[in-house]
Amino acid sequence: MSKSWRTALAVGMLVAVFAATSAGAAKFITGGDIKNGSIGLKDLSAAAKRALKGKSGPAGPEGPAGAQGPAGPSSLSTTVRFGSFTAPANDFADGEVRCPAGMVAVGGSVSPGVLIPVIDGPSVDGSGWVGSAIDITGDPGNRMLVSAICTPGSAQVSGLTSMHDRAELKADARTEHAG
Repeated sequence: MSKSWRTALAVGMLVAVFAATSAGAAKFITGGDIKNGSIGLKDLSAAAKRALKGKSGPAGPEGPAGAQGPAGPSSLSTTVRFGSFTAPANDFADGEVRCPAGMVAVGGSVSPGVLIPVIDGPSVDGSGWVGSAIDITGDPGNRMLVSAICTPGSAQVSGLTSMHDRAELKADARTEHAG
């Protein structure tokens, strides 16, 4: 035999052995060879996954009705109030913006410009917004803007807006920025 025939025969035998081994392995694996619970959902084909889904059952009975919540406000009107306050040179601009009667401040803000804000919060009774800012530029006439967002209702507010608290905050600010 020539060398090329021998090579072709060897290759042919290897292909035959490989094909027989592959076919034989696939042929001999059965359900009895697979351990129960060892096949996961990810191992199944898309067709097998679809076959696992059953039909939807009937709807269950309606649940009990929830409790009735409290009535909302008779008016949802909101008012925004603004006030502008001037600081003397090296001193404080102090201001409070009040909500109309029957309304409370649900928010607010101090826009200090070049001043340094010290107090920014609701008034003690909750019906306004209080602001205080210190001028450290030495220029008279610097201004801050105080705004209050008001809505119908009543409130009980606590915070750093009592006169005593304001005095302490201002004294601390004056000490910190003195010099």
